[in-house]
Amino acid sequence: MKVKMTSGSAVDKVKSYTGVSISGLMGVCLILSSCGDYRTSEKCSDTIKAGDKGSFVTDPSGLARDTNTGTVWYRCPGGKTFSNFRCKGETLFVSWDDATAYAVEFSKKSGVKWRLPTNNEMKSIVESSCIAPVINENVFPATEVTNHWTSSDGWHQKAFKCALNTYNGSLSCRQARIIEQPFLLVQDRG
Repeated sequence: MKVKMTSGSAVDKVKSYTGVSISGLMGVCLILSSCGDYRTSEKCSDTIKAGDKGSFVTDPSGLARDTNTGTVWYRCPGGKTFSNFRCKGETLFVSWDDATAYAVEFSKKSGVKWRLPTNNEMKSIVESSCIAPVINENVFPATEVTNHWTSSDGWHQKAFKCALNTYNGSLSCRQARIIEQPFLLVQDRG
């Protein structure tokens, strides 16, 4: 159905009053109402000085201990190895079940018990002043900007698990456990 606008219509009055057409106003409204995360924060590498590891103490073997929580992290995502102060290899993108199986295998080979971090552990390494990634790259030098598995259960059924997005630090517990995503490892102190 077409509506014929006559001279003196509301559209003409808005245009003559503001100098902007309705279609221009609608375009501005669409831009302003988008739901993306467009914070002006900078990457951690732009806001955190080189070598500044915050509350972490690192060692040459690729471990990072958070002095605030006592949690010991492996600095590279699953699939990569730490050598000469950087992560080498390819990051694994795997299902939640494969990520937990990797932690078991990593534990057997290293002689130390490793697991996926909990939601709270993942949230504890988020740098609120950063974006893309929200994790200190001086501590975790090869962080992919995407969802990372946690060990925490999803809120609905066993088919869902939780993941933290390293673009903005948001946590989602509606991740289908079959989705292939990277992950970090922490030492199991329990």
